[in-house]
Parts: sequence; structure tokens; C-alpha cells
Amino acid sequence: MVFNSPRVDVGILGAGIMGCCLALELAQRGRRVDLIDLASRPMTGASLHNEGKLHLGFVYANDPLKATHRLMVRGSLAFSRIIKKLSGYDADALIPSQPFHYFVPIDSILDLAVIQKHFQEVEEAIHQELRNSGDLYLGRRIDQYYERNASEYHSRIFSPVLTLGSFRTEELSVSPIAVANILCRAIRRQTNINFIGNTEVLAAERLAGGDVQIESRHGGQASLDRYSCVANCLWEDKLRIDRTAGIPDQVPWISRYKAMISISAPTTAQNNIPSATGILGAYGDVVNHGNGSYYLSWYPLCKLAQSTNGEGRQLHDMVHKSALARHARKLKSKFPVISKFVSTIAHKPFINDNILEMAAYIPSMASLLNSKRSCELGGGIILARGATDIDDPESYLHQRSVIGPVVYGSYVTVDTGKYCTAPLFALAASDMITDILS
Repeated sequence: MVFNSPRVDVGILGAGIMGCCLALELAQRGRRVDLIDLASRPMTGASLHNEGKLHLGFVYANDPLKATHRLMVRGSLAFSRIIKKLSGYDADALIPSQPFHYFVPIDSILDLAVIQKHFQEVEEAIHQELRNSGDLYLGRRIDQYYERNASEYHSRIFSPVLTLGSFRTEELSVSPIAVANILCRAIRRQTNINFIGNTEVLAAERLAGGDVQIESRHGGQASLDRYSCVANCLWEDKLRIDRTAGIPDQVPWISRYKAMISISAPTTAQNNIPSATGILGAYGDVVNHGNGSYYLSWYPLCKLAQSTNGEGRQLHDMVHKSALARHARKLKSKFPVISKFVSTIAHKPFINDNILEMAAYIPSMASLLNSKRSCELGGGIILARGATDIDDPESYLHQRSVIGPVVYGSYVTVDTGKYCTAPLFALAASDMITDILS
């Protein structure tokens, strides 16, 4: 065991989008930060393998509190402003997608009338937040954020047999790869941030004097480091580390491993494919970035594993030790130069099944089966409060308003909630840490 004396002000556990934004904000405030992650570089987990949607709350139509969409609006309107503040890059560098359509399957939890009423509430919340904050959604001035598609137009895009109707919105995704590259470049430039990779956080202990001690392991060597403040920005291992810090959470949590497919196809093959999400239930998303690149995840197939015991790391390891993952790694080890080609071949049946399932609802997606394409399969853990899945109308997953940073002495633990709220919560956590250190 190696005992290290304090070197910096703050230890940040986890270098996903939450940890990276928090580290950059604290560094800009003059604080020295250790940014600790299990991977060899930042932004390699769930922050990289997701749809990058800047949620305006349209999908949270079944929130009984009617609060989630307001928080999503705050986070998403502020997203590009905060990223620019932290990195210097403006909204165009985030590679926004084509706007989202929401289609309503015939077995949706909610009917069209209820969903449309919710969409109107979202519209009103957006304009209220625009007046309050002055932020612009990815720098764009927009008068109206949704409209219901006319029946004829809807039938040209979606299956009239399997869907009840659809809505066109101004909601967008950004490219998680572009965001990851931007934040990683900013971290490398920032002298107040010391990134410590290939390091597993084993435990956190809140000491009587106020400091927080972190036990970690790097290259088989265990060490102890003390910090004036620690922020737990881990995702799959958040709950376990909180417990070691004496912070049990009796609320049920659900961990899900969700796979995602990244597709590069000729632009002529994707001109008619919309960015789209099915609501409300266990459906899925396709994101069209308009440049031949796609994100695709059909939830009933891409949810590879689920657990309610809070052990996200075990769930992650279980999926990555599966036969499918081993087969792909074996091929990639033999042919490292053609990684995308190997992923396309190794996972072809799984990828085609996802396309076919979504093509039943969005017929134009079938063009991706026949076009020249390259594909990569990724994935990560989704952590959220709840005990049942999204197809349960009573599931807690239908609300994400009780999220964000919480302080326990000199220890801050963060439930990021959604990708789009991470930069907003980074500013809030920075304020908390500044108060702790003052």
C-alpha cells in the first residue's frame, strides 16, 4: 500500500462527461484537480456510447410530477453555452443531427391526445426558460419546437399500420464522439488537471478531520490519497463507492447495459431516414447526423442485461465477457487495422436484426440493409432510480427530476441523470465544492 500526501484540492472519480466538465470548470476557477478513471483516457464509457440527445423533455410524457421536462429544458438550452465556456468550441463543432420525429406505436403506454398535450406543455416550458436564461438551443432561434405531422406526411415516413401518428420537433442530438474529442483536448491543455488513467477506485472514506481518503489500484499497486474534497462522478460504480463513503441509498436503482450501433453509410442511402424515437414504451432511437453517420439502438434488442442490485460494474463486466464480445475482440486482435470492418462482420446478424425491427416502424431504414456500410458496436451502463423497466407505466424511469449533485460534508456524489444535464450539473457541483473549500 502506498500512502500519498495531498497534492491537489479535489479528487474527481470518473472521467465521463460529468467528471470532465466538472474538472474543467474547477480548473478554470483555479482549483487543482486529479481526474481518476479506470480507462486509459477520458470519455470512453457511456458518455461516448449514447445517442447524444439534447432532451427537451418530449419523451417524458408519463412523468406524474410534470417536472422532468423542465429540468431537461434547462440542461439542454445551457449545454452548448457551457461546453463553449469550458472548451472554446461553439455549437457547430458538436455536429448536431437532423431534428427528431417522435412516432407513437399502436401499443404505446399513452395515446396521441395525452402525448400532444404534454408536447404543448414542453413548448411552454421551453419559451419560459428562454425568457429566464437567455440561452439558445444549440445557438438557434426557433419560434415553435414541435408540430403534429399531417396524416399523409406521417404515412410517408412511418408505418400507418404499426403507428398511430407522429410529431416533428426541433430536438437534436450532438455527436458524442465530437463532444468527447473537444473535452479531451481541453483537458490536455488545462495545467490544473492531472488525469490519472488505468486506475480503479476501490473505496472512499470520509475522515473525521473533513478530508476524504480514496483507495485506488493502478497496475496492481494499491494506494491511498487524501483530498480536501472528492466528487463521485462515476456511473456504473457510483453506488458501490457511495456505500464505502457511508452513504447508503435505500431507493431502488436499476442498472441496464444498453448496446448501440454506429453506422457509416453512403449519404444517398440515408436521405429519407429521419432522426426518430418511439414513444412511449420499450422502443428505440435512430439518429441521422446528415453526413452518412448514424446512431441506432432498438431497445428490446439492445438492452443486453439488467440488474436492480446496484452493481453496475458487475453488469458491465458480464456483458463484456459474453461470447459475442469475445468473438469480436478475437477478430479485432487479428485485424486491428480494419476495426470497423471486423465489427460489421462479427455483429452482422445483431445489426441487421436491429435495422429490421426499426424498419417495421420506419420503412426507409431498410435501405441500410443493402447499402455499403461500416458499423461499430458499443455500449454502456445506464443507471437510474427505479425497480421496473420503461414498459411499466408505473416505473420510476418515467421521471428524472430528482437528479444532480448532493453534498455530504466534503464528499459530493452526482447522479448525472441524462447526458444533456451533465454540463449544468458540473456548474452546480463546482459551486458546492467552492463553498466546501472556502
